[in-house]
Amino acid sequence: MFKKTLLVSGIALAIAAPAMAEQRTSAVRDNGFSYNYGQLAYDQWDYDGAFDVDALTAEGAFALDEHLFVRGGLSFFDGDFDYGYSDSDVDGNRIYGGVGFHSPLQQNLDFVGSADIIYEKYESDVVVCYPFAGCVTADGDDDDIGFELRGGVRAAVADKVELEGGLSYFDVFDNDVTLYAQGLFKATPAVDVGARLLFGGDRESIGVFGRYNF
Repeated sequence: MFKKTLLVSGIALAIAAPAMAEQRTSAVRDNGFSYNYGQLAYDQWDYDGAFDVDALTAEGAFALDEHLFVRGGLSFFDGDFDYGYSDSDVDGNRIYGGVGFHSPLQQNLDFVGSADIIYEKYESDVVVCYPFAGCVTADGDDDDIGFELRGGVRAAVADKVELEGGLSYFDVFDNDVTLYAQGLFKATPAVDVGARLLFGGDRESIGVFGRYNF
C-alpha cells in the first residue's frame, strides 16, 4: 500500500507541476538545459555489499513541453551475488520508463524531479557445498516490478560544466533512500561526457557516460 501511495503521489506531482510552475515568481523562463538526449553509460552497482555487478545502459529523454519530459532506458548487467552461504555469478537486465518535470529556480539553476516504473530480472546458479556431501546447484533467478522517485537540482557552474544532485527513493526487490550526484562536461555543442554516483544508502554505484543532445 505504501509503495502504491508513493508512486501515485510522484505521478500526480509530475502532472500537476506545470500548473504550479505557471504561478512561480521567478523571471527566469528557461535556463537552456537539454532534456532531449540519448546516452550510453557504464556503471558499477553494489547493493548492500551482496550484489556487485558491471552494467551497460542505453537511455535517453525527450522533452514534451517547457517543463515535462519522458525518459527511459535499458540496462544489461553481469557480476557476483553473495547469498551468505555461497557466491554466484549473476546476470540480468533492467528496463525503465517514466516522466520528469523541470522548472527554473533562478539563473542557471533548475529543479528536476522524475518518477519511473522499473522492471528488473536476474538469473544465477547458486552452488552450495555441504561437508562430506558434495555440492549442489540451486536456481537463484528472480524478477520484480518497482519504481524510483527522484528530486533535486541541476546547475550550470561554468560555461561547459553542469552539476546535478538530489535524493532518490528506490523500490525494486527492496526499498532504499540514497543521494545521487552527476557531473557533465560539454565536449562539443552536441556531445557531453560525464560521471555519476549513488551513495548514502544500501545501494551504491559509480559510472561514466557519453551523451548526444538532439
